[in-house]
Amino acid sequence: MDLTPKQYIDRFERVTEKIMGNRDGTIMARLAVQANTMIEQRVINTGTDAKGKGFKPYSTKPMLIGCSSFKTSVCKQIFGSKEKRKALDWRTIGGSSGYAAYLSVSSGAPGGNKGKRLAILPGGYKKWRELMLGPGKGDKVDFSVTNRMWNNITVISSSANHKAGLAIIGAKDESEKKKLAANTKRKGEILDLSQKEIDLLKEEFQLQVLNIFRENGL
Repeated sequence: MDLTPKQYIDRFERVTEKIMGNRDGTIMARLAVQANTMIEQRVINTGTDAKGKGFKPYSTKPMLIGCSSFKTSVCKQIFGSKEKRKALDWRTIGGSSGYAAYLSVSSGAPGGNKGKRLAILPGGYKKWRELMLGPGKGDKVDFSVTNRMWNNITVISSSANHKAGLAIIGAKDESEKKKLAANTKRKGEILDLSQKEIDLLKEEFQLQVLNIFRENGL
């Protein structure tokens, strides 16, 4: 159907309004969800950052452990008999509140209840991951032992942000925000997008814009 100049201008103005407002923010919100998924899948599947490099390796510095540091099966594997416990190197840790399972042996920081007995785990956090997840699982840094951090990371920007063309991805809960910040400080940027991911999101945005034109007969 041929359009009169006025009809064409009216439709074009509607298209422009929808594009400028990201279709009431839904385009930007959708792109943000896709971006979050892309980042999580890349890090968990490949252990690489936005530049394609592996994150800083897990620490091999000896650490203090107790039975509650592990799932039940691993606890039994390490502490499950008198002979196994006798073979371990133990330390008595003083202090007030808090549990010392993840404190470095050489840190000198207090942890656990007064007189808490903890064993030394040679190989540190890397070895702890291998015990929890299996052989070789300490080599790839993917921040996914429990997945609590990844499950908490989502789109935290508002609809007003989305309408303005802004989307923010981050952790919702305060504890996971602190964990994400600490991991980022230790290992490098976690939530950055790679150039390939940016290009894919650009293509998706262009497709959404094209759909707006089609819906308005342009």
